[in-house]
Amino acid sequence: MQYIVMDLEWNQPISYSSAAYRNVGEKLLFEMIQIGAVKLDENLEVVDTFTQLIRPIYYVKLHPRIKRITHISQEELDEAPLFAEALAGFAEFCGQDYALITWGCDDVSVLEQNKRFFHCSIELSDIYDMQRVYGELIGNTKERQGLQAAMAHFEIDPDEEKPFHNALNDAWYTAMVLRRLPDPAKVLQYPLKPKLLQHSARGREMRTELRLRGSIGAVLSCSAAKQPPCPVCGKKLNVPEGYVCLGPDRFMALADCPQHGLVFSTIEKKTIEDGKQTLVRTTSLSDEQSKAYISTKHIQWRNKLKLQEAASTT
Repeated sequence: MQYIVMDLEWNQPISYSSAAYRNVGEKLLFEMIQIGAVKLDENLEVVDTFTQLIRPIYYVKLHPRIKRITHISQEELDEAPLFAEALAGFAEFCGQDYALITWGCDDVSVLEQNKRFFHCSIELSDIYDMQRVYGELIGNTKERQGLQAAMAHFEIDPDEEKPFHNALNDAWYTAMVLRRLPDPAKVLQYPLKPKLLQHSARGREMRTELRLRGSIGAVLSCSAAKQPPCPVCGKKLNVPEGYVCLGPDRFMALADCPQHGLVFSTIEKKTIEDGKQTLVRTTSLSDEQSKAYISTKHIQWRNKLKLQEAASTT
């Protein structure tokens, strides 16, 4: 049996209020634009690789953030085959006796949604989760570890000629981690099941109650405020500028998720039962995710903070 390590890249709507998104809604939240894979034999030796761009037909315009992190050009996508043809080529590459491996559950969920949306009946083998195996190895399965953390653990240096967020390159790095595992075959104990992808308030907003301790300044300086989670993937983010006061007992900061874009982190004082007060932190994904919008927003936030600091010293 051969191991095939797979990675995917996908596009998303420029805005969730766009006509493109309104046409398909939650039936296609992300449209695949690249498949990358590395094939290893039973001795975990690399025997072949696969990469294929995919031409989107709904989210036709490449999202600025996706273009920036993947380095895929609009022209390359415009000349690529459609989803069904690309997946057929991948299935041919896989062959017969193989196991598909990926890092985490995102890829299998996006792949399944694309297959259903495009009525594609091409069958692939079960897909297994190497992220879970690495979590077992380091004794932490609650917090999903990133691929780069696993590479650092095994002292695998990134190659300047293989930048991250390219499906083939990420598949290659995942394969290198697989080869370093004490028991690579253990990955076959963790088959993945696709998750239902939804665009909803619940999927784009995360609300966490923070107990008020000390001054508001102390709370805004704590790790829960300075490292808010992405409401989509849960990854802890950094707040580069800090919190701006938007009104009585209401503060907001900006954070950037490398996968999902601009995130707003809001902390508000709330009165609960028996007159007690608490702070509620809410993180939500911005509907607008263009590079120009994000850059302008951060500039605005820096200017707001300068004015806020100047006012506090007068």
